[in-house]
Amino acid sequence: MEENAYKNWLASYTDSDAALDAFANQKQFFRLNTLKVDQDTFETDIKCKQTPYYDSAYELEEDIQIGKTWEYFLGHIYPQSLPSILDSLALNPTEKDFVLDVAAAPGSKFSHMAMLMKNKGVLVGNDYKKEKISAIYANINRLNILNCIITMRDGKILDWKRRFTKVLLDAPCTALGSGPSAARRWDPVHSQKIAVTQKKMLFSAFDALKPGGELVYSTCTYAKEENEEVIDNLLQNVPTAKLEDITLEIPHSSGLSDYGTEFRKTYRIYPQDLQSEGFFIAKIRKGEE
Repeated sequence: MEENAYKNWLASYTDSDAALDAFANQKQFFRLNTLKVDQDTFETDIKCKQTPYYDSAYELEEDIQIGKTWEYFLGHIYPQSLPSILDSLALNPTEKDFVLDVAAAPGSKFSHMAMLMKNKGVLVGNDYKKEKISAIYANINRLNILNCIITMRDGKILDWKRRFTKVLLDAPCTALGSGPSAARRWDPVHSQKIAVTQKKMLFSAFDALKPGGELVYSTCTYAKEENEEVIDNLLQNVPTAKLEDITLEIPHSSGLSDYGTEFRKTYRIYPQDLQSEGFFIAKIRKGEE
């Protein structure tokens, strides 16, 4: 009964049969860490192939645990889903940027942004709990990240004003796009509750952005309460917040136009799109105040 209810709910967003089949047959991916190994000289015995969407993203062609390979221990690769890898590309930080990752642990997108910035500029990785901060430090050391500062603040009340040129908020969510166990965890009330936290975090993250700066908001869930509704709440209350086009050439669906035609600029990535986890990505620009 629970699974049928979940499937019916999922069908309100996408082809539920295709999504559930992709859930059960997800591909595994990893990202090359070019801070330690050059793309052209990377060699490995791992059976894999480059994805067509990003040169540094690879699809596994064998069933292995990436975390137990020499390439992982040496910091040459990082296990990461393809939508998660593409998320940082949507923000596209450069070596000239002053960047904030609001909820950085364990460091997947944080470490990728350091790589995109070529270990230059300034990258601030924030999270709220000590155990999460420890996970970030482990990845900093293994992946040779040098351009970073680590902070421990509540994402709902960062208390930073107009400091960063780019901000990533990969918000805590119900993770209904993360695997086949989603049906057991599905609870519409939970989505409504966690959306309250997400809205506060987005206001706080947007406050930290300089005028003219860009913010990417993402989740690994489908619930509109945690995605379009959170973005719409910001747009309705902050005149300087405007949705921007995402220019990634990847299979995806547009965001729900129920909230306005501008939500076509947001991306909904369903499991069947990339044979990976589901994701929501929105890009927002801060206008002059």
